[in-house]
Amino acid sequence: MTNFEKPLDFADRSLSRAHGLPSVAAIKTTVLLALLIAYSVGFAALCPLAQTSAAKSAAEGNVPVLLMGP
Repeated sequence: MTNFEKPLDFADRSLSRAHGLPSVAAIKTTVLLALLIAYSVGFAALCPLAQTSAAKSAAEGNVPVLLMGP
């Protein structure tokens, strides 16, 4: 370090930074990503089941679109 350089000053001197723990923002981001992944996996698993059920209903003549007026 020269005389012209300012010493490093860390703005966040919280306890979590001192012990290497993740920040609150990192935890929230991880939780959000986990929820989005779980939602997409659930959607991917249930979508074919719903399509099969709708196709079976339509084959039996139970088509909700036919009940709607013009």
